[in-house]
Amino acid sequence: MPRNFRFEHFNAPKTSTPARGVRRRDKQALSARHAVERRSDKELHYGRNHAETEEMFQVRAMNAQLEALAGLSANAPVKPTATNRGQPIGALPMSEEPVLLSRTGLRDVFDEALRQFRALQSGIQDATKATGRLLSLPMEAARLAAQRMRLVQG
Repeated sequence: MPRNFRFEHFNAPKTSTPARGVRRRDKQALSARHAVERRSDKELHYGRNHAETEEMFQVRAMNAQLEALAGLSANAPVKPTATNRGQPIGALPMSEEPVLLSRTGLRDVFDEALRQFRALQSGIQDATKATGRLLSLPMEAARLAAQRMRLVQG
């Protein structure tokens, strides 16, 4: 439906912008109102992201303390040696004897292997069924075409 008026964006009146002093007064009034709200006796609540930030700050502070106790400077890069390769600061050195697996550990490994084997077995069964169906599709299409031709001729 055509409009009964003509709109030209370059002839439309511009919105009036208030003077700089008026805008400054508005900002001051707004900040004063926020300052009054901040002074209320409410307990501060920062949210989960701030809590995670605080935790990371505490972790970094503890790492800095550990480095200071170890005699490392905070800015010096840690050179990997045989004792600290792949270990966090403050970790115990790795033992030389191999760790023996307990019966529960062996049982867990066996259960995981059995679960993976069953998943592989079901995947092979699904692939076999899909392959059979895929191979039977041309015969199914030929049967449907023959049936349709009998209907057209009959």
